[in-house]
Amino acid sequence: MQGCCAEDKKVGSYNHPPKIQTKTLSPGGQLFVWSARRWLIAAQKKEQIEMALAHPYQTAKCPGAAKLLDEIMSILAVSSFRPVTIRCLHCPVLDNDEWLLIQTLRKLQTNDEKEAAVLVDEFMRGALATTFLRAANLYATSLSKIDKPITRINFLRLVENQNF
Repeated sequence: MQGCCAEDKKVGSYNHPPKIQTKTLSPGGQLFVWSARRWLIAAQKKEQIEMALAHPYQTAKCPGAAKLLDEIMSILAVSSFRPVTIRCLHCPVLDNDEWLLIQTLRKLQTNDEKEAAVLVDEFMRGALATTFLRAANLYATSLSKIDKPITRINFLRLVENQNF
């Protein structure tokens, strides 16, 4: 896995809309992105991952989700067949791979396991892809239970009648 704020690039057959800002994500999406980025920093610095991620998940009243995030990222780190890019902690925009991971979690939260598997196929295949999807599904479910969905899109706004 790579951490960077480099320019977006298309990898595989999946590409996301350009310049999706992290602040437009739902609270669950923001928590996931922050956690994935913080996980990578902790892994690179050889910090205790569970401690690095504990506080936000304890605050959100789902401490078990931190362990699931660790499992997801660990599987991703050792099983992807291509480099997966995770941006630096404070980068205001998402990388293609971060968007792909969020879309996978969104599909799992809406019970679309087949489409989630298609998305995961962009970076992982085989038995570990199934294990990744199981852990990601548990993670997405735990966020849903505390009202931190990844499915909501915050960058859509209702515009009042403007006499069109």
